[in-house]
Amino acid sequence: MCKLLSEWSPSASAIDLVKLNGASDEQIAASVDYLKNQSDLKSIDDVDGYDNWNSLFILFCIKANKSNSD
Repeated sequence: MCKLLSEWSPSASAIDLVKLNGASDEQIAASVDYLKNQSDLKSIDDVDGYDNWNSLFILFCIKANKSNSD
């Protein structure tokens, strides 16, 4: 498990889960891009309530997808 966001990429199971929740490939790519390039996040240790990037990504992507569909 990598702690640094720069070394992380979403696992296949994380991608499958967000797809099951209605996210498209484009939305998934946009979420990964935002997390890696537009946020100030560096290490998962700096994010309260999360112990790995996949769990943060899943919730972020699902929430972003739901916001876009409203």
